[in-house]
Amino acid sequence: MNAPRVIRRGFTLIEAVIVVVVIAIAIPPTLLWFDSAVSRRADAVSTLRATTLATLVLEHIIADVNSDAAGLGYAALASPATYLDTPGTGLRARLSSATGMYQSMGLSYQVTIGAPTDYRGVVTGTGADLFRRVTVTITIPRADGAPITMPVSAMVAAP
Repeated sequence: MNAPRVIRRGFTLIEAVIVVVVIAIAIPPTLLWFDSAVSRRADAVSTLRATTLATLVLEHIIADVNSDAAGLGYAALASPATYLDTPGTGLRARLSSATGMYQSMGLSYQVTIGAPTDYRGVVTGTGADLFRRVTVTITIPRADGAPITMPVSAMVAAP
């Protein structure tokens, strides 16, 4: 007479150990890949935010250049410190409510207003110097800790 055959269900201990070892070997490289992908995604999002902040600041400056309100207009750019930093009416004060959100995310901006130039960006010292280069430099925190600086420039002229 034959003994009844026992059908095995489940895993043996050695099979379970092999599965754990394979997973332990496969997971660390996968996590490194995910970490790299997440860092690149975070940097891309920060760059998009920086572009939006630079656009916001430049559009306000262009609007100010075209304004006929007191203290604004193209002539206001002749004194960058006054135009940018006057308490209550300077550009930074007027933009604080709009830029505060970006600054809370670690972004910062710096505005540089160049000397009058001709249409090529060359200072000639003649009556042809009707333009100014306005540069907004955004500093972006990166996922790896090293910041990125992104300068955006525009030439402005009196309307």
